[in-house]
Amino acid sequence: MIGNLYDHKFETPFNDPQLPNWADGYLDKFCDLFWDNTWKEGDEAIASLEIDMLADRYAYIKEGMALRAFQIYKLYKDLGFKTFKEYCVKGLKKSVYYVKRVIKAAQISWSLMLEGFTELPDNVSQAQKLASSAGRVSEEVDETVSCWQEVLGKAKQESKPITATYIETTIIGETTPLLATAKLPRDVWDKLKAQAKQQGVKPEKLLEEIIGNYLDESSEPETQTEPEPEPPLTNETQVNQASLVEWESDLQQLVDQHFEEYKESNTTSDISSIQEGESSIRRPPT
Repeated sequence: MIGNLYDHKFETPFNDPQLPNWADGYLDKFCDLFWDNTWKEGDEAIASLEIDMLADRYAYIKEGMALRAFQIYKLYKDLGFKTFKEYCVKGLKKSVYYVKRVIKAAQISWSLMLEGFTELPDNVSQAQKLASSAGRVSEEVDETVSCWQEVLGKAKQESKPITATYIETTIIGETTPLLATAKLPRDVWDKLKAQAKQQGVKPEKLLEEIIGNYLDESSEPETQTEPEPEPPLTNETQVNQASLVEWESDLQQLVDQHFEEYKESNTTSDISSIQEGESSIRRPPT
């Protein structure tokens, strides 16, 4: 009963707990690490544990591959969903925007692996920032590989951790964008302020990052394998109102999804400040 000798603060499972069908490996890992301690039996076992940690570090790559397979082969239909978007929202409980970001991040890091890199972006946000920054270096040539090499070299030389902010500033330097204003529904703004406070940033900064990431992703053409049905058009008033409701809903999802991503990484991109207290942000044209 070696596991009881250590205060590992993971609750010990007794009485054959009913875990999800995908969690058997987690129970095995608990027993290996904190109960049997079999991983301590020699250097080879310790090296194997380190390999497991590295694989888990880049787990978003496998996730992105699986999500892409569900998308292009339309596997979601076998589960009773009509569209990929419906599967993301109702099946995965994630916005389709976030799911597409995971797929894109996995594609980027997989390409880096094939180029021989053993150190990759730690998460979706870093991979996305690498792609968007490299795209600003050249619109004609893919500079992702050379940009990532530059980031790794500079981080090693300066002994600094790699974050999304560090990636951007290394590749394109500090930037000071022009400021503008728009309007948001008060309830959306209040929720944004609350989440920004938890992250220790200004709500204007958080909003700028959310919308900036959205624009980076939405600039890509939609896959032809998954056309989204268009709602029937009646008159201009109904169209404008529907567009506004959909935009507000998408923005709410972006705010919620960004907060979820923040838990994944303890850093967020530093963005140029927008004047404190400017809560009037203009709705998009309808």
